[in-house]
Amino acid sequence: MRLNCPHCDRQLSVTDEKIPVGQRFKLVCPQCNKPFTVEPESVTTASAANTASSVPPPLPTAKETDFYPPGAKIAFVFVRDPEWNTALLAILDEQGYHLSAPGFTAEALQKIATAAYELVFIDHAPHGAEVLQRIHEWPGTQRRGVNVVLVGDEAKSLHPDASFRYGVNWYLHRSDVAEIPRLVRTVIDGYEETYKMWRLAAEESGKPTN
Repeated sequence: MRLNCPHCDRQLSVTDEKIPVGQRFKLVCPQCNKPFTVEPESVTTASAANTASSVPPPLPTAKETDFYPPGAKIAFVFVRDPEWNTALLAILDEQGYHLSAPGFTAEALQKIATAAYELVFIDHAPHGAEVLQRIHEWPGTQRRGVNVVLVGDEAKSLHPDASFRYGVNWYLHRSDVAEIPRLVRTVIDGYEETYKMWRLAAEESGKPTN
């Protein structure tokens, strides 16, 4: 399939095998690094073109699938506070992350299982509890490979006891909106340093790191 990025007009090519039948899906332009959604009615693949006259088009569904370039850094943001959400998306985009920002719990549960996220931000609230529980169910090596950050009102930002209590890497207080850029850089740098030490220790013991 060939299509143009609506932001920079670059022509993109996607193999037919990666196109979900009858579903909206999201692409990230490799030139301008901005995401956009492709509607099912706009998709015409080579195989579909050969059979269009005999096979009716599939019905679209509300489910959306995200596709990211191989090796992409992907961040998951399920934080509903508008100030936090806007600031997180801005700083993460600046840091070179591709972004997934579901709006409700069912969508978040679907998305958390469909991509290899490096960084996850979740509200410490009832709507985020199921997503956090799903992360807690991951195998140890999968969980260690993801930097999980909880945003709430129960403890000061970066308090280690809160991180341990809730089974996350970091806890950020919701009142620290003005500090979001600094806090995000801190959690990224701190996790990378910790993960680097864990990976070296695992390699020395002969255990797999992924």
